[in-house]
Amino acid sequence: MNKEMKEMKEISIEGDSIVVDIWYPRSESSKIKSVQVGIVDVRAADNLLVAYDFERDGWSIKQAQFFEGDDPGWIEVAFVHAWGSQKD
Repeated sequence: MNKEMKEMKEISIEGDSIVVDIWYPRSESSKIKSVQVGIVDVRAADNLLVAYDFERDGWSIKQAQFFEGDDPGWIEVAFVHAWGSQKD
């Protein structure tokens, strides 16, 4: 297991989902700040980059806008507020 995997602490499977917890991404010692999700199938799709935006208090979801070398040109396509769906 490489160092980055050890820093992430936990990847598990629950039912038909992979569960990934990013431990303290604001910490200077944490090298993992986001999760990139992709699919391998006969249907191609852009990967998504998911990261927590602490200033806005929610999840930022980005998608590639263009590809130039190693830069996918990530742009935000959705934002989900923390506890935004919680009922009063």
